[in-house]
Amino acid sequence: AESSKEDMEKIPVLSREDISKEIAPICNEEKEIDGIKMIHHNVETNGIGYIALMFDLSGIPEDKLVYAGLLQAVLGMIDTNHYGYGELFNEINVHTGGIGTSLELYADVTKVKEKDFRATFEIKGKALYPKMDILLAMMREILMESKLDDEKRLKEILAMLKSRMQMSFQSSGHTTAALRALSYDSPLAKFKDDTDGIGFYQAVKDIEENFEEKKAELIANLKAIVKEIFRADNMMISYTSAEEGLESISAGISKIKSGLHEEPKSEETPCIIHCDKKNEGFKTSSKVQYVARVGNFIDHGADYNGALQILKVILSYDYLWQNVRVKGGAYGCMSSFNRIGEGYFISYRDPNLKKTMETYEGIADYLRKFTVDERDMTKYIIGTISNIDRPMTPSSKGDRSMNLYMNRVTADMIKKERMDILSAGQEDIRALAGVVEAVLAADQLCVIGNEEKIEEQKDMFGEVKTL
Repeated sequence: AESSKEDMEKIPVLSREDISKEIAPICNEEKEIDGIKMIHHNVETNGIGYIALMFDLSGIPEDKLVYAGLLQAVLGMIDTNHYGYGELFNEINVHTGGIGTSLELYADVTKVKEKDFRATFEIKGKALYPKMDILLAMMREILMESKLDDEKRLKEILAMLKSRMQMSFQSSGHTTAALRALSYDSPLAKFKDDTDGIGFYQAVKDIEENFEEKKAELIANLKAIVKEIFRADNMMISYTSAEEGLESISAGISKIKSGLHEEPKSEETPCIIHCDKKNEGFKTSSKVQYVARVGNFIDHGADYNGALQILKVILSYDYLWQNVRVKGGAYGCMSSFNRIGEGYFISYRDPNLKKTMETYEGIADYLRKFTVDERDMTKYIIGTISNIDRPMTPSSKGDRSMNLYMNRVTADMIKKERMDILSAGQEDIRALAGVVEAVLAADQLCVIGNEEKIEEQKDMFGEVKTL
């Protein structure tokens, strides 16, 4: 064993100098088509156009957000005026590479203290350049011709959505718990929880189980949101293609514009999100736990640094892995830190609860004593850069560029982050103990798991509920 270890030590490892200091190019060019703002990502796509129509959601009040989430789930899954939903699916697949809808959130990294963000309803699709007009026509069909008063189909979609979310709590409870815990203090996370998390699930469950009493209100709100957001003056476009792909969308965009709602925009009051710290324990029939501890480190006096990306790798392969996975018996453990200050520690399919929380509390002490040789530090840096420099498809190049544009992340910010990583030493990692302490100081937690375990530790929660 000793001989094998010595042999491994002799294997050459990349040096920091071998790693490129260059960042992946950002491809954003502002254009205008028939008065509509478009961000074009000029990338060679082998003749395929990737397009997203983005509609601003800032005018939707907080108590109606669940209906925005439901609209996203319904569109494309319900009959339109010209197609049954099965026919629509077939027509889309014959001519295009598919159409999907989503709600997206973009945080303004230049206004971290204000917690400023933008929410959009997006319909995305891809097709060969000669088929782009058909793709855009199908998008308009979904947006403007869907039969939102089809009560039978709405009830089916609600039941399917409730079942799907119940299954996701069993398979992806770690991300669900982290989102819920972040929502106690983050308007952005609260928005996402209300449209795709536990808050959304609770609303869907209520509407589905009381459908006869709720259906008129549901239909009225879906139609009201469609009229409010699907307007030309509320739309922006993201388009990924080579230069020659621009010609193929002009006519289709003009047709979509003329086919959207033209009613005057209602007097818009910015959507104000109200956050409430609850520290919930959600009881399920599961035998394992998903344990999340979160907080905003910028709110508690720390700053973002590129070395935090190295910390994720270190914790995943050392401290959290050893204590939560190896000793604790959990299937997995993760951490994350982003530019707007959100940090979290989560465990996946974890037999423990209190013990895992105590492990999180020990991270800062671990970092203060962090000691590695240059070889191991370089390995951590290589692992971090490999996560950042993953190969991208033409589509993902466009998505990355658009995300940077919407989040107002500049090339200089990315370069600084990369240099923070490449130049980091063990002293820089030790200094991150302050960031971890700032995350823990928020005292925000959420656990999804076994009823008995949560009842045993109910003193650590503000609220205990059955999920």
